[in-house]
Amino acid sequence: MSLQPLLQSLLSVGTSLLAFIPRLVNGLIVLLVGYLLSWLVRWLLRFLFRQMRLEALFERIGLRRSLAALGIRIPLSELLAQLVFFFLLLSFSIQAVELMGLTPVAALLQAVLLFLPRAISAALLLLLGSLLARLLGNTVTAVARNVNITYASALGRLIEYTVVAFLCVLALATLGVETTLLTTSLTIIVAAAGLAIALTFALGTREVARHVIAGYYVRQQFRRGQRLTLGDYSGTLQTTSGAYTTLEVQAEDGSRRLIALPNALLLQGVTISEEPPPAPPAQTATPATPGSGAAPTTGQASPAPAPEGEDGQGPEPSTGPHFNQT
Repeated sequence: MSLQPLLQSLLSVGTSLLAFIPRLVNGLIVLLVGYLLSWLVRWLLRFLFRQMRLEALFERIGLRRSLAALGIRIPLSELLAQLVFFFLLLSFSIQAVELMGLTPVAALLQAVLLFLPRAISAALLLLLGSLLARLLGNTVTAVARNVNITYASALGRLIEYTVVAFLCVLALATLGVETTLLTTSLTIIVAAAGLAIALTFALGTREVARHVIAGYYVRQQFRRGQRLTLGDYSGTLQTTSGAYTTLEVQAEDGSRRLIALPNALLLQGVTISEEPPPAPPAQTATPATPGSGAAPTTGQASPAPAPEGEDGQGPEPSTGPHFNQT
């Protein structure tokens, strides 16, 4: 049995190892230098972020709370510094692996490096979109509470989660994932939910809308102060607002109380008992002049009768000077 083939194989392996050692050393040197440069850049970024008080700015605009809601507890400034560090280190690693002659590993790392920008874009889309979704949800909750909707918080969360769902689909599309079926399904779900809510409001508020429209005609036909009779109720019209009209009625014990009747009922069978009394004209009192002894008069004072002469034909002419009495 000849040992020549075995010796040739061992010699070839040894030669390859001896040829690989310089490439390995060069690659390790490049990797070490890249690590030191990446660490230095990360330290500089941390120092700059601390001097700029970037974390306080992120806290004021709400980015810190959004990261906490997504399960990210690390500060955003530290996260940015770490991203830059790993991006630089990965770039140097690709160069080091290529120097070592490990072409498949270099291709894999190159694909990861090309994927990182898309991943960062998707993360930023989710981060900023979650801020927008939370702002929109809080706005809807505040508006619903102002109009006394009991399920205001649930409505705000529903709007927020719907926006976040669409943002997740956009983030997946940014990463290169096929989202046609997912987008179509989500659109159908949202459209069906919106149609169901619209039908619920339309059927549930039909009577309210009828009374609100009837209120316009009630205000045109009746005036405040008229005595109206509707079935067992008889009272004085006070106000007409929204879907109800307020009447002041007299109870059995003689006390007066207010009742609210739907506006549509007033148009169906109300009877006007009496017209409201006309308002008396405004009168102004004229104070009497001090020392004159005259009583104060109301409204326009009638002219005093002129003194007659001896013949009764007019005022007697005065002789001598006369003075204006003040």
